[in-house]
Amino acid sequence: MPQIPSPQITHICCIGAGYVGGPTSAIISQNCPSIKVTVVDTDAKRISAWNSPVALPIYEPGLEAIIRNQLNVNLFFSTDIDKAIAESQLIFIAVNTPPLEIIDRDRSGRRGAGADLSAVMECARRIARVSTSSKIIVEKSTVPCGTSHEVGDILQKYARSGVQFQVLSNPEFLSEGTAIRDLQHPDR
Repeated sequence: MPQIPSPQITHICCIGAGYVGGPTSAIISQNCPSIKVTVVDTDAKRISAWNSPVALPIYEPGLEAIIRNQLNVNLFFSTDIDKAIAESQLIFIAVNTPPLEIIDRDRSGRRGAGADLSAVMECARRIARVSTSSKIIVEKSTVPCGTSHEVGDILQKYARSGVQFQVLSNPEFLSEGTAIRDLQHPDR
């Protein structure tokens, strides 16, 4: 795959306004005040809660103060996913990947667990369909090894002519109750 020049990052989009996307985007906006960070989600109630002065959709020590300082300054929450994708140069995929029960292919009857990657793959298809410029995609959801290659294949398959994507994997490492500290002082 050819090297894609890194664009100047002025706008970041995070698809997924949950436990990973919200805090991660808040810390990015706090540390990068010249970058517009837009968190998008299909759940209008969740987006409304992030924009509410009353109560955030999740509790995490230290998060509320950061949101209050950054909200509508360089941190935005929206349901307009396509607009945020189109405007951004860097996109985080931080969607839910719930457990998926699978049966081994050898028909032994053993059961195992996997991750339901349908939301991740739908994000990749949507990013490819909407994008009119090359972008960096960061896979932030908890996924099995090799998922970034699958995401890259989908992006390439559905991309418009001349649009290229770099795909990175940055696995989620947050612990409930210490997410802000984990983001500000990561152990790796």
